[in-house]
Amino acid sequence: MTELSSFFSVLGVVFVIIIVILGILLLMATILIYSIVKKKKIIFPRTTLFLLDTLYYPLKRLVVSINLDESVVDRIEIDIRNKILRNEYFSSKIKDRVVVFPYCSRSMECKAQVSPEVGVKCIKCGKCKIGKFKEICDSNSIKIFIAPGGSFVKRVLKRHPNSSVLLVACHVELNEMMRILSTKRIPEYGILIEKTGCIETDVDMELVKEILFEAY
Repeated sequence: MTELSSFFSVLGVVFVIIIVILGILLLMATILIYSIVKKKKIIFPRTTLFLLDTLYYPLKRLVVSINLDESVVDRIEIDIRNKILRNEYFSSKIKDRVVVFPYCSRSMECKAQVSPEVGVKCIKCGKCKIGKFKEICDSNSIKIFIAPGGSFVKRVLKRHPNSSVLLVACHVELNEMMRILSTKRIPEYGILIEKTGCIETDVDMELVKEILFEAY
């Protein structure tokens, strides 16, 4: 009985220590986020990225409690990854790049079929911006995908394992896809959509073209 009591006492102490450490890390991450938002400057990027990745869900709740938009966590992570990985992406060959658009960017009148392997099979009907962009990509032998969801990027990697990837999505899905690619050390760059709402979303296509065809 004494040994059992000692075990639970030690377990209780360990639990308290873990809670204290998590609390300190959350406080550090919140201070970093608040500083980045106010000063518009990212400090300690890799440390910040580690903290945001590790404490992602509790941090989202915490930033709301201090009157910040929860999307700020995703946006900071996206910005940091773009800065850290930009050299790898822009050093890649343009012909080896792949572009991934979100499913919500197509028109509600889109008649294209959806395949679990290649996503939406764009027929270049002209009802959204992707059709014209696909013509440009096709003429340059660049693959383009319209993803049914964030995890679809894993299937893209299976088909094109040596590609670098240009991602377009909302803050949540973009951050999710960039996390997936960064763990596999895939050169990547992310662009946020401008019009959100999950239906007929919009993105600056000129920016997408600029990032797609820029190289070091």
